Amino acid sequence: MQIQAAQLKDVPQIVKLIKVILEEMELPALHELSNTQLTQLFEKTFASPEYQGQLANLIVAKDQDEVLGVMFGYIGQNEQALFDVFKRYYSELSIPKTTVIFSDAEADKDEWYLNSLCVSEAHRGQGIGTQLLNYLPTIGEQAHTHEIGLLVDFENPQAAKLYQRVGFKNERVQVVAGHHYYHLKKQV
Repeated sequence: MQIQAAQLKDVPQIVKLIKVILEEMELPALHELSNTQLTQLFEKTFASPEYQGQLANLIVAKDQDEVLGVMFGYIGQNEQALFDVFKRYYSELSIPKTTVIFSDAEADKDEWYLNSLCVSEAHRGQGIGTQLLNYLPTIGEQAHTHEIGLLVDFENPQAAKLYQRVGFKNERVQVVAGHHYYHLKKQV
């Protein structure tokens, strides 16, 4: 297994994993878009230069060509610019201009924010999430920051334990899309 920056050919597998997280978040846009629109929107957005390294990091755990897990994040000050990339594809996909994918700020401006971490269901419990998290110091160094932040849902104590096991500490409670999260931080 390798931990590496995602390639364009990985995007469809990445989107399948990210959609698991989106469903847990219960975002209103999930009820406004068809499954095809949502999939195509995320595939186009994640294939954009901004998501392929200009403003964000898409990191995958791969075995051969199979994406076993994905980690997606960015420096907090880039969050709104990344959210705005989605709008670029609305017209092409017949998505109403008023559609909002993400409305609430999640990241602190000065942290590298771990927006998403997901391991495929078939590969959970094999330490892949931990291996992805162990890559965070490399990302912090590349991004010139020593602080990594993330949100973990109150209803996901297993994930909270994983993050705490690798050194994250609870900083505060934050509400995003009506859900309560712990905002955890780690110095790298």
